[in-house]
Amino acid sequence: MKNLNPSPVTRRQMLGASLGAAAVAVVGSSQVQAASWRKDSLKGKKVLVGIGEFSEGMETYYMVYRLKEEGIIPVVAASEVKAVKTVVHDFEPQYSNYTEKPGYFIQADIAYKDVNPADYDAMLIPGGRGPEEMRQLKEVLKIVRYFMDKKLPLGTMCHGPQVLWAAGSVAGRKMTCYYAIRPDLEMAGAEFFDKAVVVDGNFVTSRGWPDLPEFMPAFLDVLAAAS
Repeated sequence: MKNLNPSPVTRRQMLGASLGAAAVAVVGSSQVQAASWRKDSLKGKKVLVGIGEFSEGMETYYMVYRLKEEGIIPVVAASEVKAVKTVVHDFEPQYSNYTEKPGYFIQADIAYKDVNPADYDAMLIPGGRGPEEMRQLKEVLKIVRYFMDKKLPLGTMCHGPQVLWAAGSVAGRKMTCYYAIRPDLEMAGAEFFDKAVVVDGNFVTSRGWPDLPEFMPAFLDVLAAAS
């Protein structure tokens, strides 16, 4: 039986491991690097960026802007079309858990009830507290299940994987996530890896915003290969 109560790891240690690593460890993919070959195959693609109230701001905006830089069309979806408040999750040495501060607003382009997943080539789900809300919405679960069933690229970060195992089976999949929800991931039947980014077929998962420079190139590679 797997140990679901690993020894605590400080947030400082997590950040150090993420930002100070000399090499990027990836499961199921070659070493992440800038890939000029993917440029032409990405232009004009549409990627659904699913958020909820209080999704993590850096993760959300970094994903959206990187997609735009590649000529991809990001479409931000939320429970309704409005300016959605994001938050900043940070790590301070005097606390044993992350802190939360107000972040930027981001405008949602479409409500989940109006999303036709067949219009999109892939989906991204940033972390923060947004996934807690998203996994309660039947429209979201239907959308995510579509990408899972069709084996289309699904990128999730931090708490984002919560939506995956709420939508469908992740049993046997190689994944990572924010370490505090590792027990949930393992109870859902997935295999946890403490890596900056883990690629398993159409799944691209990551631990949190310090891993964004590794996560987005890996996701873009998977999206380009799916063309």
